[in-house]
Amino acid sequence: MANNDTNNPAHLQNVPHEANYLTISFLQISQSLVDASLGGMTDKEITAILGTSLSKAGVNVSTIEIACDVVDPEADLHRIRWHKGALDVGTSERPVDVFSNMLEEDVVTLRIDTKNSRFASVLQGRETDAIAFANHLEPDITIGFFDDVMSLFITEEPAGFKPSDIHLLQLVTPVFALALGARLNASAARTLLQTYLGSNAATAMLDGRVSLGEVDEIHVIVLFCDLVDFTHMTEGLDAQSLINNLNLFFETVTRPLSHAGGQVSGYVGDGVVMFFPITDPADEKALCASAINAALEGLKALDGLNESSSRNNLPKLRARIGIDIGDVVHGNIGSAGRFSFTIIGSSVNRAARLQVLAKDLGAELLMTSDLADKAGIKCNAFGSHALRGFDNPVDVVGFVSSGG
Repeated sequence: MANNDTNNPAHLQNVPHEANYLTISFLQISQSLVDASLGGMTDKEITAILGTSLSKAGVNVSTIEIACDVVDPEADLHRIRWHKGALDVGTSERPVDVFSNMLEEDVVTLRIDTKNSRFASVLQGRETDAIAFANHLEPDITIGFFDDVMSLFITEEPAGFKPSDIHLLQLVTPVFALALGARLNASAARTLLQTYLGSNAATAMLDGRVSLGEVDEIHVIVLFCDLVDFTHMTEGLDAQSLINNLNLFFETVTRPLSHAGGQVSGYVGDGVVMFFPITDPADEKALCASAINAALEGLKALDGLNESSSRNNLPKLRARIGIDIGDVVHGNIGSAGRFSFTIIGSSVNRAARLQVLAKDLGAELLMTSDLADKAGIKCNAFGSHALRGFDNPVDVVGFVSSGG
């Protein structure tokens, strides 16, 4: 499948100036790629460095297309396209997906020219020649799902790529794969940590705060949100339907809270704990109002969901929420074998107790009157109540449940 000259550059050994050109060009391009990766350039910028560096070395590349694995539920491959200085990100528009074919057939080098009838349609317009490489990264040096960097180089030169061009591309693409891999692996690690831990916890982990007991005391607004009638739901739904409904509940109720700046501390069965960090006392009142309004928006979104035709014959998804404000301990808590980045403190416990009290009072959202006063929000008064585990009763206010 590959051109013999592509895989056997021995013919260059008797041409000293060619070898010297290759060595110098390889070192210069490699240094540029390494500098770009170490300097924190994006994947698109690193690809642009490759394209411009090859042009400076005399390789007339008109287009470079890159495909590699990425953490993205909507795409199998992350694609980058460089065309004479212009960058694009998206799917390939070529009639044949070269990369998918190479992966399926375990091909590491593929020459595409007018003689290769199977892939001739890949060449478009004035394009005359192309060559593709697959560079594999072993799991030990990368995140498991990221293991291939595929690159396609295209020229419009009438005679196509010279043997020295192809040899230089062979030398450079592994370095490019490492440079791009380092950048995308760091991005993937950050994405995974943020997905599972939240943005604050992910930043702390990446900053090296990974020791058990390493914590901070922060001032926060805490929300404890629980799915109503979850136990009854477990008896009436199969396992997959149960999980689908639980995930839909979490997504619907937390979306407005996240948009307002709330962060998920953790999921506890059918409940979720979220918090709004208050880093500046001057922002406290505005954040209190924002947190409460976002919680109400989440409850309204659940009502809208329950009224949609897609919920016919499915259980209603309703929530009860408790909200409080105070200082919490935020950091690594657990045991040496397994710990998590979470929050603990009186305000977390009080928010949980308020959520439980909401059931007895027929409310869907409860908070202390102090919190409502800070937010400037008027709501129903439910009187003074003793909360389990707390010495002093608190004045409770909130909103009556709209659902049965």
